[in-house]
Amino acid sequence: MSVSIACPVCQSRAVARSSRKLSDTLREIRYRCENDECGHVYIAHLEAVRTVVPSALQVSALLPLSPHSRAGRLEHA
Repeated sequence: MSVSIACPVCQSRAVARSSRKLSDTLREIRYRCENDECGHVYIAHLEAVRTVVPSALQVSALLPLSPHSRAGRLEHA
């Protein structure tokens, strides 16, 4: 699966060309605009910021629960 977003310059489709891990929750992604007249290449960050549904694995949580998830868990407690 490839993640594409709009180019911030011309609003054409920009496609991820490469990425590198910066931490367990953060990746740096290099995007290139597919509009040949624009050709803008830029860096974006993708970060996991909160948990919606906790993992079923027995590991310590890396992310806080989202407010919506916390409220749902309290209702079912």
